[in-house]
Amino acid sequence: MEENNLEQTTAKDARERIIDAATQLFSQKGFDATRVNDIANTANVNKALIYYYFKSKEDILDFMVHSLLENTVSIAMDYIQTNIVGMIKNGYLDIKPDRLHFVNAEAVENFLQHSYKFYEQVVDYVIEKKDIIRILLLESLKNGKHQNSLFSFMDFMKGNERNPIFKTIYEADHDFVYSNDMVLFEFFFSIIPIICFAAYFDDYKAVTSLSDEELKGSFLRVSQIITSSMISGSDILLRNGN
Repeated sequence: MEENNLEQTTAKDARERIIDAATQLFSQKGFDATRVNDIANTANVNKALIYYYFKSKEDILDFMVHSLLENTVSIAMDYIQTNIVGMIKNGYLDIKPDRLHFVNAEAVENFLQHSYKFYEQVVDYVIEKKDIIRILLLESLKNGKHQNSLFSFMDFMKGNERNPIFKTIYEADHDFVYSNDMVLFEFFFSIIPIICFAAYFDDYKAVTSLSDEELKGSFLRVSQIITSSMISGSDILLRNGN
């Protein structure tokens, strides 16, 4: 039993070294310029071991994208279950086609506080994974297989049963829908800004001489200002009423 556990630990360690090495090299040299031999040398593993876990370097990048999406959705689902669904079931929140309607100002404030904590979790995660995000941003500007990888985030803005985010909220309140405006807003004014923030985090920090915490804190404060601008009384507007 101990021998099997040791083998599993060793295998997991080797796989993580391969992923870490690929992340480092893809970020520094670019995906196209990185060879499997480079990854093997940096990870200090046999080239054959890489092909044991992955079919190709494309497969390695696919794994990175999948893991990034999976972990981001996991963070989002925790927030949705504990905040949005909980407030709906307790009668504090009613989702309308064009707004989130709260029972009172206290409910709005409670929602916002949980939202800020969730946003901070997401920001912490993307900063931690900034090298992978940088790779995806670079690849999205090329005419290649991974050109549309960033749009994978939009899979979680689709109104169907395969989307766990939509399914969970819809089961709590059937009025919930993804309007075209909401999808566009979420992608270009929420997801893309966070991705760009992570990708340019180190560069911006170097130019401004801000510390990690100062830069992150500034970004979070600005995001709070944007969210606050969407509040109207006991509602958070999801689209223009005109």
